[in-house]
Amino acid sequence: MNNQHINIEHCDQTQITQHQESIFLYTTITGNLQLIHLEEIGYFRYNSKSKLWEVMLSNKHTLILKRNTNSQKILSLHPYLLQISQSYIINISYLASIEDNNCVLLPPFNDAELLQVSKSFMKKLKEKYPCL
Repeated sequence: MNNQHINIEHCDQTQITQHQESIFLYTTITGNLQLIHLEEIGYFRYNSKSKLWEVMLSNKHTLILKRNTNSQKILSLHPYLLQISQSYIINISYLASIEDNNCVLLPPFNDAELLQVSKSFMKKLKEKYPCL
């Protein structure tokens, strides 16, 4: 039996903190706890029919979030999460470009649905990122 042990005393505390800041424990609509890493998240989508936020993951799965989740709660999870419209919040680390007010994401999200930046959110984007 091959047991692997990690000696935490030798780990860099900064690395541990940075790793923890990119992991989220979230409650799904069914009440299950789901561990999500930031790099797994391409974007969040608001489903107006079910009135719930959904997470689009890199493995092509969709995670439905619990009912009381709102955009402010999602945005507070990490500074890389950026709202582009009332219905979409993207993980900016996957943003390749904005073409004709549409976000083009890097793989594996490059074939994602149309992620259009609304005028009001484009203004906020340009304030936050003046080079746009």
